[in-house]
Amino acid sequence: MLITAVAMLASGCTGAGAVNVDPDRLPGVYRDDETGAEIRLRPGGRFSAVGIAKSDAYLRGSATRVDFNGTWDPTPSNFVYLQPDKIAGRQVLGDIQLWTASPERVFLHPDVDGPVTLELVRVAGNEQPPTPSSSSAGG
Repeated sequence: MLITAVAMLASGCTGAGAVNVDPDRLPGVYRDDETGAEIRLRPGGRFSAVGIAKSDAYLRGSATRVDFNGTWDPTPSNFVYLQPDKIAGRQVLGDIQLWTASPERVFLHPDVDGPVTLELVRVAGNEQPPTPSSSSAGG
């Protein structure tokens, strides 16, 4: 039994494993090639999401895939909050925790006792340009 547990840990079968990532390294395009789901984190705090199943983001969500935009805010922990915009004046989707495994890999994990629901990998060559420094913003 102990050997099986050690083998699972060594093989990485226990999940993506959240780590604290510098938020300045996160902007970019993250995609799951199997589902086509995609999240674009832009410098300055805006994001867009395409093809995200509600069940990937919420414990009691449906399999319906949705597209939405909003703001993202880093936390001092190992995730960023995705805050979807209101649609027609009402909040259709609540805050979503996007967990960080590295600057190259993020994931959704709405039930901390359950499995990761969606893992997205940074798309090579689609990194977002750096945000201009405040010293270069002329008056």
